[in-house]
Amino acid sequence: MEQEIQLHPGQWKAYNFTTPYGIVITGSKGGKTILGSCWSVKKITEMPTGNGLIAAPSIKILDQATLDTFFKLFPEYLPYYKKQDRTIDLPEGGKVYIRSTDEPLAIEGLNLDWAWLDEAGMMQRLVWSIVKNKLAINRGQLLITTNAYFINWLYKEVFLPWQRGEDKDITCFNWKSTDNPFFPKEFAEKEKARLSPQEYVRRYEGVFARMEGLVWEFPEQNILKSTPQLEEYLKYGERIIGGIDWGWASPAAILVAIIKDNKYYIVDEWEKEKRSTADIIQRGVEFTKQYSVQTWYPDPAEPDRIEEMRKMNLITGDVNKSITLGISKVGEKIKENKLFILEKCGFLIDEIAQYHYDIPKYDRDFKELPIKTNDHLVDCLRNLIIGNELGQSYSYLEEKAEKQRIMENRQERKKFELL
Repeated sequence: MEQEIQLHPGQWKAYNFTTPYGIVITGSKGGKTILGSCWSVKKITEMPTGNGLIAAPSIKILDQATLDTFFKLFPEYLPYYKKQDRTIDLPEGGKVYIRSTDEPLAIEGLNLDWAWLDEAGMMQRLVWSIVKNKLAINRGQLLITTNAYFINWLYKEVFLPWQRGEDKDITCFNWKSTDNPFFPKEFAEKEKARLSPQEYVRRYEGVFARMEGLVWEFPEQNILKSTPQLEEYLKYGERIIGGIDWGWASPAAILVAIIKDNKYYIVDEWEKEKRSTADIIQRGVEFTKQYSVQTWYPDPAEPDRIEEMRKMNLITGDVNKSITLGISKVGEKIKENKLFILEKCGFLIDEIAQYHYDIPKYDRDFKELPIKTNDHLVDCLRNLIIGNELGQSYSYLEEKAEKQRIMENRQERKKFELL
């Protein structure tokens, strides 16, 4: 049974974009998911034997928002949906992959003719790179629908190049929540009175804004492009150090910094999920060879892993565990104009742009520490700066005491296992 779906003018323009990439940035409830659903069916109709992708930043958003809207509008595709495989197997032979991008490498093996990324502003930069690559061979189109979030990769690498006329492959569309004729204007007025101007334009006008409660305001001019002159300058760094944040279910992360003229230059980064201790240490070994890292400052909460680093002849330094002190030390370097980040370290740049404190509300207590999410490279940054500023490489006696403590912990663990 056919149905007629009325698109408002903003949706209709975006529905008919002709460039390789169409980027729709709207206020909340602006109708972007309806648009994405309609556009996806348009591509299915145009290429019934082709492969497409519908993706969202998490399983929850994918199931409760993106797919829920798609199947409500187009229930005729529900019988072809294989939930276990996360695919819509089209009767003509085409396939629509349904994916969450919380693990970006899960989409690495796909061959695509078109793709729709819903709420892409919440996704990692790597997703943008992978999907573009997967569409390149077939010259497929990509539609992004999202709220305006923060000053991240979507703003810097997609929106700004379009706005400046630097990338002709991109077309951006923007409209307010109230441009959707079904959005109640009286609700928008109440929200305008309740929220800060910064938060209101971000949520309801589709305008990028800095996150409230940021831990650090990192200046744009301190994000540096790699040039032959800069490389020559950093070649003779006075000290080269690294920071490590251990992980498994959450990503492990590594940063490398060159110190020159008492200034920190973050020159490389690495962040991966589900990596063993051996994998992480091996990456540290590779960085050590590449940059001649002199001292590593790993998260001190994992003494067994630090011991493994030393067995691989990596020199480790002591790190003060205080998060607040680490935040303060990084803040000092920013304020003194002594911290710079190479542009290629995009994941760290994005993390800093979203590293924020809890916003106090009347119904819950204020939390002193920053929100603990997507902060693994930020942890590395704190570790290497506070380690270098306050700690020195372990002395022989300190190392001996640490080994003794590790042995005692192992003995206690064995006793517990025998009970």
